[in-house]
Amino acid sequence: MSDTQFDYVIYIRATPEVLWRALTERAEIERWFDGSGPESDWAVGSTVRWSMSPRTAPRDAGQVVLEAEAPRRLAYTWHNYEPEIAEMFGWSAEQLAELRLEPVSKVAFDLVPVGEAVALRVLHDGFAPGSEMLASIREGWPMILSNLKTVLETDEPLRFGA
Repeated sequence: MSDTQFDYVIYIRATPEVLWRALTERAEIERWFDGSGPESDWAVGSTVRWSMSPRTAPRDAGQVVLEAEAPRRLAYTWHNYEPEIAEMFGWSAEQLAELRLEPVSKVAFDLVPVGEAVALRVLHDGFAPGSEMLASIREGWPMILSNLKTVLETDEPLRFGA
């Protein structure tokens, strides 16, 4: 496993077009991203606004669309540590300031048809060795992508909480 990237492939019973909509349409994103997640018009150079929880409106966290080639590839810069994240984890202002020194990463989604499924490859890279964000990504993406798969295949989200 690389100490500067997260590389993951999941196979989802869907068409590339259905999966693309799930990755780019706000109402669809909310279904598998637990009511939060990104929002954009997904044109190259556009801002990607982010909602950190179902209770907050999407806002500009400095993210930008890098590539958008429907229904094959989507890439954008990833948000840095935001105040909402510090609140969730109980970090001090000093801890947040230190973590915000990490470089901004990027995430890319490649959609490849494979029979009646789509291989969704997620490459999230650009991390410094020892990155706290990468540690979080490694735990978060598999749960989030499993929920995406489950929603598209069963129309019901996974319930991770008690």
